[in-house]
Formats: sequence, C-alpha cells, structure tokens
Amino acid sequence: MIDPLVRVIDRDGDDVRMGGSSRARVRRTGVVAVVLLVGSAVTAVVLARRYHLDAAATLVGLVGGVTGLTGLWLAWAAYRADREEAAAGAQDLAGVADQLALAVRRQWEDEAALRRLNDPYPLPVRWVAADSELTEHWESIVRLATSGAGWPLAPRAGSWVTAPSELAGGDNDLVGLLERVPTGRLVVLGGPGAGKTMLAVRLVLDLLADGRRAAGGPVPVLVSLASWNPTTQTLHDWLSQRLTADYPSLAAPAPGDVGTSRAQALLDAGLILAVLDGLDEIGEAGRARAIIRINDALRPGQRVVLTCRRTAYQQAISERPGLGVHLADAAGIQLCPLDSATVAYYLRMSAGSTAGAARWDILLTAWPPPVAQALRTPLTATLARTIYNPRPDEPSLAVGDSPDELLDPIRFPTRTAVEQHLFDGFIPAAYRPHPNPARRCRWQADDAERWLVFLARHLEHALGGSVDLAWWQLPEALSPRQRALQACLVGLAGAFAGCLAAWLTIGPLGLTIGVGGGLALWISVGHEPDHAQSPRWAVRWNLPEADLLVVGLVLGLSIGMEIGLGVGLVSGPIVGLVVGLVVAVTVALAPGFYTMPLDLAAAVSPPWVLRKDRAAFRSIGLVGGLISGLLVGTMADIAGGLTNGIIGGVVFGTLGWVALGFGLGLNERNAVWGRFALTRAWLSTRGRLPRDLMGFLADAHEGRGVLRQVGAVYQFRHAELQRRLANR
Repeated sequence: MIDPLVRVIDRDGDDVRMGGSSRARVRRTGVVAVVLLVGSAVTAVVLARRYHLDAAATLVGLVGGVTGLTGLWLAWAAYRADREEAAAGAQDLAGVADQLALAVRRQWEDEAALRRLNDPYPLPVRWVAADSELTEHWESIVRLATSGAGWPLAPRAGSWVTAPSELAGGDNDLVGLLERVPTGRLVVLGGPGAGKTMLAVRLVLDLLADGRRAAGGPVPVLVSLASWNPTTQTLHDWLSQRLTADYPSLAAPAPGDVGTSRAQALLDAGLILAVLDGLDEIGEAGRARAIIRINDALRPGQRVVLTCRRTAYQQAISERPGLGVHLADAAGIQLCPLDSATVAYYLRMSAGSTAGAARWDILLTAWPPPVAQALRTPLTATLARTIYNPRPDEPSLAVGDSPDELLDPIRFPTRTAVEQHLFDGFIPAAYRPHPNPARRCRWQADDAERWLVFLARHLEHALGGSVDLAWWQLPEALSPRQRALQACLVGLAGAFAGCLAAWLTIGPLGLTIGVGGGLALWISVGHEPDHAQSPRWAVRWNLPEADLLVVGLVLGLSIGMEIGLGVGLVSGPIVGLVVGLVVAVTVALAPGFYTMPLDLAAAVSPPWVLRKDRAAFRSIGLVGGLISGLLVGTMADIAGGLTNGIIGGVVFGTLGWVALGFGLGLNERNAVWGRFALTRAWLSTRGRLPRDLMGFLADAHEGRGVLRQVGAVYQFRHAELQRRLANR
C-alpha cells in the first residue's frame, strides 16, 4: 500500500512541493486572524465599558489595533505572494502532470502485484481487428490524422498500420498497437472475463515506463465508467470529479490562479489520456449517449482508449443507425479466446511445484468439452488457479479440492455449470486456512462469504448495479425506516447529553436547552441528502507546517494577550492569564484546520480517505465543543460566579463535543464518517458486516484478491463475480 504522505523526490534529492499551497493557507490564516482580532477587540472594549473601565478599554483597544494591523499585513503579504506566483505559474502545469504520472504508476504497479498479473507471467492475450461495421472506415482515420488540423502524428506516418488487418497481434503489447493507430484512438472489445481490464492496466504501466512518456506529456489514467451518468454529466465534468476523488491534490487551484482545479486544468490542456474501462457497466439506455459525450469531449490530436463487451458496444452503436454514434476516428480490436495449450501450460506453471503441476495431468489429458470451453478466458483461468493451486508458501497437500472433480459429467454437463462452480468456489478458496498459523486469515470463509454477498447485493440493488464499493455510500444499504430509527436514537442520546450538561451548569431551567438541542440533533441527523455525499478533506486537525506554526504562535500570543488582559481586568489576573494561554494555544493550532492534502505522489486508498474524513468529523466536534463550552462558561460566570463558569465551561464543553459536535458531524454536509460509523455498527450487530469493515475490505483486496482497488473505492475482482454473489 502506498504511503499517502510520501513526497516526490527530484533528481537532486530535493523535496518537491506544490507551489502556492502554503501561501494560500497563510492567506486564509491571515483573513481568519483579522476577523478574530476585530471581534476580540470589540468584545474586550464592550466588556471594559460594561464594567466602566475606561482606561482599560483604551488599552485593550490599542492592543487590538496593533494585532489587527499585524493580521492585515499578513493577509496582504500572502495576497501579494499569490499574485507573483500567478504571473509565473502557468508553466508549472507540466510539472503537475509529471507528479501525477508518478502517482498513477505507483498505484497500478502495486495493484498489478496484488492481482498477481505477473505471477508466474501475464496470460498472453491475442486479438484481431474488430468487424468493420463497429469502427470508422480506415481511410477516414488516416485522412483525419494527416489533415494537420491539430494532429501532431503525421511525422510518424511511416510507422502506422496500413490496413485494419494489420491490427491483429497479442502478447499484451497494446501500447505498441496504440502507437501504430494513426489517431491514437482505440476500442477494445471482448466477452466477459476476456482480459479487457487486465490489458488496460498493462497499457497504463507500459505508457508510463521509463523512457516511454515525455516529460510534461499526457498522463494515462485508467477509470471505470460504471459511476458515470452521461445523461447529466459531460465527460470532462465526470473525469474531473473522479480525478479529484482518486487524487485529492488535484482539487487544489491550478497554477496561475486561473479559477479552475488542477484536474480541470489538466483536462483542458489535453494532458490526460483517458483509458475508459467498461462502457458495458453503464446502463443500456445510456451507452449510446456516453459515446456521444466522449466524441464531444475529444479534441484534434487527443488519444483515448475505450473497453467494452462486444455485444454491448454493438447494441450501443446500432441504437441510432446512420448517426455515426461509434467512437469517432477510432480503430477497434476484438480479444480472442485463449487456446487450450496456453491455459494448460499456465495452470501447470502457476502450481508452484512439480507435485502441484501433476495435479492437473488427468484433467488436462481428458480435457472434456465443458471444461475446455469454460477455461478459455483469463478470468476463469485465474479462478481455477486460485481454487486448485496452492498459494505462495503453501504445500499442495493443503489444497483440499482437486481439479479432477471437473471430470464429473453429472455435476458439470455444460460450460455454464463449470463457470458457476468456479465463481462459487473462489471465495472459500481465497479464505481457506493457511497451514502456517501466522499467515491465517482473521475471518472464516463462511462469514466472509456472507458479508461479501451482502455487499454485492448492496451494489446491485441499493446502488442500481454500481461496481464501485465506496464506504461513504454504505448508509444507502439501510431502509428508510432504519434510517429514521437511527436518527431517533441519536436524537435521544443528544438530548440526554444536553440535558445532563445543562442541569449541571445552569440548573433545572437548563433542561429546556437539552431537549431543544436533542431535537435539533434529531433534525440534523434525519436530514436525507438527494444522493450520497462525498468525503471531506478540507477540515483537518493536524499540526501545521513550520511557517504556519510561526504565524499561528505570533497571532495566538497577540490575541491571547488581548483577551487575557480584558478578562483579567474583570475576573482577576490569574483567570486572565489562564484564558490568555488557552486562547494563544488554540489560535496557534488553528492553521491546522486549513491545510489541504497537496501531495500528488500519493494515490489514495479507501482507508486513507476514511481517515481524512474521520479527522474532519473529529475537528468539527472539537470546534462545537469549544464554542459551546465557551458560551456556557461565560453565561455561568456572569450568572453564578467564577466557579460556576469554570465548571460549566468544562462540563458543557466536553459534553458539547460529544453531543453538538457529533450532531454537526453526522450531518453529511459536514462529514460522512459519522453516518458511516453508525451504519457499520448497526449492520455488524445484525451480522450483515464485520465490526472491522475497513480491515476486512483491505484484507479482501491485499490478501485474498477478492476485491480490487481503483483509487478511493474498491470493486469486486470482476463484475460477473459481483452479480453471481448478489443473485444467490
């Protein structure tokens, strides 16, 4: 797993940081400081005049004016620095692309290793040219590429294929084929499990290999089309959202302060080579529209790769006959089934030992037609390997099932029966106990299968057939009645906490505040958004970087001195000193709320996204607790004296953190983790999911190979596996 905090190191060994991020945060800190300084100065003056301390009011106003000018100077300095950066920052977009390329390469290298694409070697997939009715006429493709209207490929015309028949090839060298297509646009067609996604992953890695991609050039990015709704979103709008979800750094402003995100700027500049995987995963009614949207987004000279099942693509382009709905100016290839000799050699070589390879002799010698027909795709071949071959460091005797069982003509009379058996046997095989106790899985196969079935049904039914398993969409698995009951329980808990805090600080009359707070919490939690909200990255509780920490300390001491002076004149020097120090520390750490993850070298993972959103949730709770504690403490101090004020502030601040902060966090406008945590607890108590859901999903991805990771979401290893589990 990639460390999300790793930074890019350039050739000189220096730390490469994203320009402008620190200055932007200093600017925000300065603006916030001005607001705090003005507000605190006004408050101090009002307090002094309230107690008829005219001299003190003058002194407090003077201190506020000095610190206010300091904040204004910081804001102006940050603004001026941003303007200077904007004048010279346009050329840095190529650097952003280079760092994104490094992140994409690291991401898919790790994913290829986890999927064991090279263990023992990649299955050699071959292809032929797609049928002519599925693609543009070859003459039109060549004519467009040589038109000179924005097409830079003409100097390489000597390396192009001269006819569609020359597209045939294999050995996974898809990047070589793409470079020989005049327009650099390609449609990859094939049946279920034919290896389209595997080829797309290898294409991305080959395009990013050393010496292949020019510095500052387009970055190949593999994205699944399953989450795209082409009826409501353009391709670039959707791609921008996916890029910022998978690489949060791209949500930051683009170099040059052009008013767009880095993701959108890269798309606008043509620095993204989109590898669009799985057109067939879009609903049938939207596929033709999706192709039209892709065509609208393409510019002269821009390359693209699209994968789809052949039947789905043929249906999409025939939906509007005569309108040219096929992918514009793209060549097409059709993946071929694996031959029996290739599959037999692969199964023996992946057995790990001579004894393991011998287990296949009887089956591969007989090679009954249903088995031979079923094991002709990379998907079914790898399923058979997982079920019948030992894992690394596992003796062949530990594998209970034998491939000889596939010889039974009663159990496996057809190809479909063999394929269903392989899907059904995959989960138990992935979770079978390892002979080495240190390498055994935490979860039993029966439990894991039950949980995975629930998640597959969640995707198929609650989310309309989506393949993206996003943790923040888990609340969608609950029925409306369950969501209402959840909101009631949280509201009651919030009312109890509020009543307790109010009774301890204000007295019996404070019970009204607690009941009102609980009702507000209920309304907040009961809010049903139109769609599942995305995680939040903006609010974080971290120690700021060194430059921001210095700024925070200067402002904190200034504001703390001002407020402490005002409180000290009213309540005594000791109280003033304590309040001043608390305010100083709080303001010094405040810039941590404005940090943004700007490290493009870190491709995110679902657990990383969850940690960031959970940090936002806790920060919101902390802010709610501090505000409620300060307000109630001040009220109790005025009403009942210093002792009541201190007790009230601490008690109500602590319970406010739990009640008010929790309620704010549960509102999905602020953070998603709160609802996710409640839903996970609810479902785990009913046996639908494990208590450590994220640990289970990470193990299913990294240790079992049941899931694959695509940026910030998980997916089942194959859509067919998801559908098989969901329909049990």
